[in-house]
Amino acid sequence: MRQGLTTLRNQNKEPVTRRMSRRSVLLGAGASLLAELPRAAFATEIEVFLAILQDFGQTDAPLGNIEIDMPEYSDSGKSVPISVTVPCTMLGLDYPATIAVYAEHNPRPRILRAEFTPISARPTFSTRVRINSYQDVTVVVKMATGAVFKAVRKVDVTYGACEEAVANDQFPPGWAPRIRVAVPQSVVVGGTAEIRAIIGHPMETGLRHNATGLLVPVRITEWFRCYANGNLAFSVKMEPAIAANPYLGFFLKIEEPTEVTFEWADTSGDIYTENATIFTT
Repeated sequence: MRQGLTTLRNQNKEPVTRRMSRRSVLLGAGASLLAELPRAAFATEIEVFLAILQDFGQTDAPLGNIEIDMPEYSDSGKSVPISVTVPCTMLGLDYPATIAVYAEHNPRPRILRAEFTPISARPTFSTRVRINSYQDVTVVVKMATGAVFKAVRKVDVTYGACEEAVANDQFPPGWAPRIRVAVPQSVVVGGTAEIRAIIGHPMETGLRHNATGLLVPVRITEWFRCYANGNLAFSVKMEPAIAANPYLGFFLKIEEPTEVTFEWADTSGDIYTENATIFTT
């Protein structure tokens, strides 16, 4: 690999030559690019590179065993279903601590980052996302052991998620989201509970204009957290690329009667909650 050379001067004013690696040059160029890009521009491969570096502290993750269930082609990119599964035992440290999803041609490189705990019964989750064009969707996993690996899936849409009409006022005075959750009434001790949760939220991206031509500010639910008897079980850091009315499906391990608390944190500062109880048999 060829390396660039830069010439510096030490305290004695003598020239000093320092080698710059290709990665250093790329990171510097990427940081400058990020600072100059308008918010509505498409993300780039470099931006995905930098987002992965920020989330995982590395970019050279090898390809690994990750199952990405996502349609190869969709008519509309406004709400594309995706399920991600990491084949593992969920025993000891053999579970995914973090699963993050990136899209190189969306306006922002990161779609979401999901965090698992030992309370998560299965290494999988489902949601719906916004996809803007034909592109690679990259999923990066960090196991509880520290191992990091990735997988890539190509997807295509006829009409991208950014091709939207002029925004209307989606948050009138007194607006509050509708929340629905689905949990089993009871589970055998040590069994698995399938959890489904949806919140009626427009997930305003900050990329649309109102009737006067002004950008409508970003307003999304940026965090979803699920607690089991007060202990954090599963969480997702959501980005504007999560489809309107965010849906999440995941699984919990149930060892005893469990009070499940669902929490959505809005960029407005509001927090919306819902509760459900799962009994054991």
